[in-house]
Amino acid sequence: MRLTYAVFRKMKYLLSISYGVLAFMLSGCFAYNKRGGKKLPEVNPLAAYSFTTEDDLSFAPWWKSFDRPALNALIEQSLSQNYDLAQSVSVLRQAQSIVKSTRGGRYPQVDIEAGTSKDWEDGEAQRSSSDGGLALSWELDIWNRIRAAAKADEFELQARSADVDALKLSLSAEVANSYFRAVAARERIDLLQSQVRLDKELERLLQLRLDNGVGTNVDVLLQQVRVADSETLIPLAESELAIYENRLDVLLGETPDAKSRVSESESLKFDSALPAIGLPSALLLERPDLRSAYAELVAADYEIGTAIAERLPRITLGASYLYSDDSSFSGPVFSLLGSFVQPLLDWGARKAEVERNEALYEERLAAYTQLFLEAVEDVENALIQEIKQSEFLEKLTVQRDLLQRTVDAAEKRYTQGIDDYQPVISALQELRSVERNMITAKLDLLSVRVDLFRAIGGPINSKSETGSNL
Repeated sequence: MRLTYAVFRKMKYLLSISYGVLAFMLSGCFAYNKRGGKKLPEVNPLAAYSFTTEDDLSFAPWWKSFDRPALNALIEQSLSQNYDLAQSVSVLRQAQSIVKSTRGGRYPQVDIEAGTSKDWEDGEAQRSSSDGGLALSWELDIWNRIRAAAKADEFELQARSADVDALKLSLSAEVANSYFRAVAARERIDLLQSQVRLDKELERLLQLRLDNGVGTNVDVLLQQVRVADSETLIPLAESELAIYENRLDVLLGETPDAKSRVSESESLKFDSALPAIGLPSALLLERPDLRSAYAELVAADYEIGTAIAERLPRITLGASYLYSDDSSFSGPVFSLLGSFVQPLLDWGARKAEVERNEALYEERLAAYTQLFLEAVEDVENALIQEIKQSEFLEKLTVQRDLLQRTVDAAEKRYTQGIDDYQPVISALQELRSVERNMITAKLDLLSVRVDLFRAIGGPINSKSETGSNL
């Protein structure tokens, strides 16, 4: 057995140099990398939103607040079958593999080595040798270069996990919006068909009055125009219904098949009381996009530490235990090696990499702060929109009731021969318009509620769940 003892003397010399370099550079490394204590984000969250509720926060998935089992089933199916979500989960798994790979660099690497060689001179074999066994290589992570890189990858993994949750939130909101738009299209079709039936009945009565010598041909023609006007809107509503049904198919990971997924008995009614929305500071934990941005920020901090450690000495140990067979020796051989590398002249490349990572950290901090400001804005906007949309819908309801009374009064005066049919036509036209606008207003109110849940970050998981369930 042969031992390379000379390497110990070399390593002792190299280590003495490294300690001197350490005293000069280590303080700068650790004095700088204290980002974790920095206040995040760089603005102070307000104590509360402009509009608040006293209800306790719900821990159930947000879509269950609409109390629609059919919608619950569609969203749950989309979360298990949607292909955009499947892509995001694959990215998450890639990040998991990267973390495992980087962590592995902190531990000794063991390989099996084997080789053989033979030399010829003048066509005759002169020397031959062969060896085989185990070889070990281990970088001593004295300056935490590998550890910092591993921590950066771990926070990148957290960011990818939050990205999955963000996509779940977006996907569930899109399913809900498509569902309610399909419901609105169906309600619009039913309303238009009802209006057509009523207009045709009025046309029949006007024709009957004309046949009996009461009324004019103009009255009949005007009513026929009303019938035609209502009928022209039905194909557009039917097209809209088919489009959102197809959209639901794609969101659920299925081929569009022109089959209905929305029950004919479904409506746009829902409990319009504001849900509990928590505090602005809660967005930092509840909003997946903010969680992702924060994890990216911390990862950038660790990447600064990695870049700083690249400027410090790198010490690597190597060992091998081989069975050697050559012309001079046959038997086991144990070798212990060491290497010391201190960057000396790189023309500022490593320093520039530190500065680049510092700038990346500042960029992500600014992006994180901006995202937080926009998140608070989203909640505030959704709150005021819902409150004002509810007021708008209430005023539309009052307007519809007044127009209905106007139509009844105009028809009464017409049947009594006091007025012609034009006031009835005008009142009916306004009533039809308001009734259609009310469907749009109800849909907008539901859409704003979905936006509010998206703005506060869901929740997308039940209380017993944490993180992504994919």
